[in-house]
Amino acid sequence: MKTPMNFILTLALLLCPATATTAEQGDQGEAQTQTSSVTLSPQQMRQIGLKVEIAALKPLPKTIQAPGTVRFNGYHLADVTSLVDAVVSQRHVRLGDQVSKGKKLVTLTSSALAQAEAVFLQAQAEHRKSRQEWIRIKALAKQKIVSQSRLQQVETTFQSAQVSLAASRASLASYGLRQQDIAALQKQTDYGALTLHAPIAGTVIQDDFRIGQQVAAGTLLMTVVDETTVWVEAKVPESQLFDIRAGQAAIIRSKTHADIFYGKVANIHHQLDPITRTGGVRLEVKNPDDSLQPGMFVQVEINAGSGKKMLLLPVEAVQRLGGKLVVFIEKGSGRFERREVRVGKANMGLMPVIEGVKTGESVVVKGAFVLASELAKSSFEAD
Repeated sequence: MKTPMNFILTLALLLCPATATTAEQGDQGEAQTQTSSVTLSPQQMRQIGLKVEIAALKPLPKTIQAPGTVRFNGYHLADVTSLVDAVVSQRHVRLGDQVSKGKKLVTLTSSALAQAEAVFLQAQAEHRKSRQEWIRIKALAKQKIVSQSRLQQVETTFQSAQVSLAASRASLASYGLRQQDIAALQKQTDYGALTLHAPIAGTVIQDDFRIGQQVAAGTLLMTVVDETTVWVEAKVPESQLFDIRAGQAAIIRSKTHADIFYGKVANIHHQLDPITRTGGVRLEVKNPDDSLQPGMFVQVEINAGSGKKMLLLPVEAVQRLGGKLVVFIEKGSGRFERREVRVGKANMGLMPVIEGVKTGESVVVKGAFVLASELAKSSFEAD
């Protein structure tokens, strides 16, 4: 990971050829030089990912702020249990391992399963034999070599074999065997072995068994969770619940993590806390790098509609330079002029600009930090 100092040095090297221009101001007879703009080449703009937007009036989001707690997404949580009395014979993964869907987790050995497999193989053999006999007798019946009663007798035997085979297959499935496992039984030699596989992709968060342990049907062995999304349970004051709807966008912040996380309202609980007079609101939040962990306390901002129109810019467009807040206006030919601004309170990642920018002007909304760093460097060199 790059340190902040390395990052600044990288920016300085990148922008070394950039040109900074100055504006002279008179102040009590003394000339002061103030860096006012930066000029970049097209290649430099591409390298820093510079992006410009036309300033326009937009509805200011109405937000509801509330504390919240991170929880596992219960819809992306899967328990792995034994469906038959068995003995644990082999472990394939450990606590904390990342697993793909279908990966082997644990292998059990069960005498009950071995008996069920024997019944299935016998039923399969009887089915194969009765089917062959039915095909043979049906062909003879067409030639009137055998009677219809004989054909009906063979058909009845074949149908009975079909039922027995289906029942024995269902019995194996109830023990946890997959269809591909059942299909491979004829080539198998270790009867009674049952391998449990990951039902979803995710992380093993519970691992509660030992090799050689006897487990009863229904015993929980492992839990796997997909942490790419998590739930945040927020507590919203009763007076603000009526403004919240499922699907509304939300921003989640954590004091222990610099990043901003994005989510949406999943549902509103239909019961108030009688003591705090708050209602529960569940948000589904994207968590691609597992930064949000269950139990963490976070702050939630829910976009509950919009208010009056204002000139809004992304928060990263506004930079602090020399103790003042500035943005950068595109002036053409790769030149970007700094402009002091007066702003309101940031809301949902947007900053209302009260003074300093006019609608229709082209404002840098991505890469402004690099431009501010270059101006700061130029001012330092001038001093």
